[in-house]
Amino acid sequence: MFSVVLPCFNESRHGYLPKILENLCVQAGDKQLIAVVSPSTDDTLAIVQKFSEVEIIETDATNRAQRLNVGIAASRGEYVLLHHPATLLPDKDALIQAEAVLREGAAWGGYVHGFDFDHWLLQFTSWYSTWMRSRQNILYLDHCIFAQKDLLVDIGGVPDMDIFEDTALSMALGKRGKAAIAPGKVTTSARRFRQRGIYYQALINQLLKVMYYAKLDPKRLNRLYESKSQINVGYAPPSSGAERSEEERSL
Repeated sequence: MFSVVLPCFNESRHGYLPKILENLCVQAGDKQLIAVVSPSTDDTLAIVQKFSEVEIIETDATNRAQRLNVGIAASRGEYVLLHHPATLLPDKDALIQAEAVLREGAAWGGYVHGFDFDHWLLQFTSWYSTWMRSRQNILYLDHCIFAQKDLLVDIGGVPDMDIFEDTALSMALGKRGKAAIAPGKVTTSARRFRQRGIYYQALINQLLKVMYYAKLDPKRLNRLYESKSQINVGYAPPSSGAERSEEERSL
């Protein structure tokens, strides 16, 4: 059986949540669907509650990594898929594809990546992350990483980080085997690129990678990534203007 863990926090903004849940419900194969929902300021929980096939776990988890770990702990399947909350799986046979890859001997993997907006830089980004980064055993969460549950438990689950938890997870999984790529293509929302500007967002992403590998604090990196939005983590605002200025300077 495949357990699918969908971490949810303020997911209405990109309009993908109902599509994701509909997509999951029609996937072929023996499956367990788990939505791990942190307290949100929108109708995320109400949307998930419309899908009776989905097991809902409400949690006070403060970041995506914690939500994923809550789901892994509740999973009953031999295999687990860590779902990205702004990505659609291939239609109907995605779990069958992933199971075939794992049964062929792979310990973990993900899908071919694509965005929902046609732009040369986004096409290159998807190609590079699928075929180049995977050779380095790095897959991002929007590839919808899947693995044997025993392996995820053995490595201690998803590293508890506010950002780049998928990179750290890949590094841990990569020590146990090469990343495999299932043939289906997932589709990720390009909303952030379109809102901020494709080139600007791509530059920010590369800057953040450099800062991560320089071992800067992931919490501060995520504040820079999220800016005024609360995407992966709900941050309490500073209590005074002085504290806000100090925080901004630290970024």
